[in-house]
Amino acid sequence: AQGENKLMKLMKHITIALLICAIPAVAFGQKVSCDDCTHVASVYMGEGGVIATADDADEVTWVASCGGVTRSGTLDANDDGVVAALWTGDLACMDEDGGSFEIGPVMDGGWFWVTDADNSAVGGLVSMDVLENDTADITSAGEGVSMTAGKGAVYLKEAASGRVGILPNILPEPPMDALRTCGANDNGNAGTAAAVAVANAEGARFTRRMNDCALGDGGSIALATTTNTFTGATTRVMDKGTLVRPSGTGSVVVTVDLWGNHSGFFTSAENQHALLGNPAVAMTAFRSLTRLSEGVTWGGRMGVGPDAGDFVSGTAAAGITMDNSTNANVVTFTIAADTAHCSDDNNYPVTVAASSTVTDAGVAALTPPLVVKKAAATDTSGSAAGTSFTVVCPSGSGSAKMGQELVPENPFPVE
Repeated sequence: AQGENKLMKLMKHITIALLICAIPAVAFGQKVSCDDCTHVASVYMGEGGVIATADDADEVTWVASCGGVTRSGTLDANDDGVVAALWTGDLACMDEDGGSFEIGPVMDGGWFWVTDADNSAVGGLVSMDVLENDTADITSAGEGVSMTAGKGAVYLKEAASGRVGILPNILPEPPMDALRTCGANDNGNAGTAAAVAVANAEGARFTRRMNDCALGDGGSIALATTTNTFTGATTRVMDKGTLVRPSGTGSVVVTVDLWGNHSGFFTSAENQHALLGNPAVAMTAFRSLTRLSEGVTWGGRMGVGPDAGDFVSGTAAAGITMDNSTNANVVTFTIAADTAHCSDDNNYPVTVAASSTVTDAGVAALTPPLVVKKAAATDTSGSAAGTSFTVVCPSGSGSAKMGQELVPENPFPVE
């Protein structure tokens, strides 16, 4: 080819168009770290240059090492965020083994060129995040083509023509399968809750999943459930949800206990169930065996305004009776009819809140430990998850009848 090829012309345009502001510092025989550097030139030898787009920065840092000498400096980004530098003079690496050139913070898509005696080779800047990926062995073309290993690429030169090239050899990594959350493996043996407890002690059904799994954040949830009066099924009472008060005899019972938050956790204690704290079994026959119970206690509070106040276990208030004494790690609210709140003349909803307290012993029951909020660092217990719901009146109470009275006998009088 006669004259300069298109690549050489492009390189000249780049060096003219961009303002290069490199402030070099030199260190001999020592390693200079670059905390801001995000990319590396796969080949740094001879003369050439580099161009990239700064990653949300007005200035990027570079570190060049060659023949036992390390130089560093900065580059100012132009109005388009582009930075560039020529590998000439002191920045030309003439060591036969090549060197290392790091730069950052820059975005993917930056590139560099290396100028040999007869032509130039172009390569892409390699993100440091993939430098440890597996690399492919480049097929040899024999003695006619020399190969020099770089960082994520191989520098090739054909002896006969002098032509050079840079061949990337980092292998793409397929996306990893998402890790299962830590917890327990179910080996599939059938049995009642009592039989499962025995089987678990023998390791026959449930085993702990503690390795090669995603560990959670130690969060917790307060699970509130009741029994559907029509189907008999256990149904969840959502946080800040509503529950209809019975209109006559009978009652509605809400049960609240403490569980992990689905993010991944396990217990390694031999005397604890492998499913401890696992919300996946919260509404099954295993509930009493696997709720978080170590050091857990519950309290309850009713309403706002005139109804505000803490519940006393076993004492009815607003037709609602709390029980946290029969089993300290579970709290129940038994809701009955109450004419002071729901009647032909009254329609007053009541908010019920349940809050849990967990001691340090309970915190340590799981890995990761359960997160609790303490008023002071020296406290031996703190609050974990809580929940609330509102007890509303059945249809036909108070306001509905009052609404009918607002309509006159004849809304369109003629006189």
